Amino acid sequence: MEFKVYEQLWFPTPVWECPVSGIDNESIKQYCLETRRQHPGVTISNRGGWHSGELLFPIPQALDNLFNDLTVFANDVCARYTGIKHLQLGNFWININGHHDYNLIHDHQNSILSGVYYVSVPKDNMGDLVLHRGDNMEFFMTSKVEREHTMANALSVTKQAKESTLYLFPSWIKHHVERNESNEERISVAFNFVP
Repeated sequence: MEFKVYEQLWFPTPVWECPVSGIDNESIKQYCLETRRQHPGVTISNRGGWHSGELLFPIPQALDNLFNDLTVFANDVCARYTGIKHLQLGNFWININGHHDYNLIHDHQNSILSGVYYVSVPKDNMGDLVLHRGDNMEFFMTSKVEREHTMANALSVTKQAKESTLYLFPSWIKHHVERNESNEERISVAFNFVP
């Protein structure tokens, strides 16, 4: 007996991890802190911490450069995977999470790609990003052995909060941010791309 195999991946979930070099994090950090001083925060998925409202321009040149380059990158990867072109930055906001602050599980509706850029992560255990599987696999693979952490059968994946690192993922992926276990503040800028 012989099997001819034509492997097809129909429902993969791409997640892009991008260390960013050559960026002025200090000016972005100062912008984030000054914005917090000037504006009250909002509560959306955050529990504790400070979450800005949606921000408008002007923004520091370093953040503008990041968004410009990121728009080119997002359009390239999105077009390759989905055929969708001409994405643009829809909105962005700042998250500043201190001791024991975290974000509940959520998604980003009305957008195609979402992501987060870590501006300041001075220590470890400052609250990692956890991306969740979007189907019912846990009801079919019920034993621990069957659920070993692989790209095919993991229930979730944890991405470490790392300074100068960007994570980009489909907006429909449920995700949460773990509790910041340090006494330092973690600063990030989150964003959505829309058609």
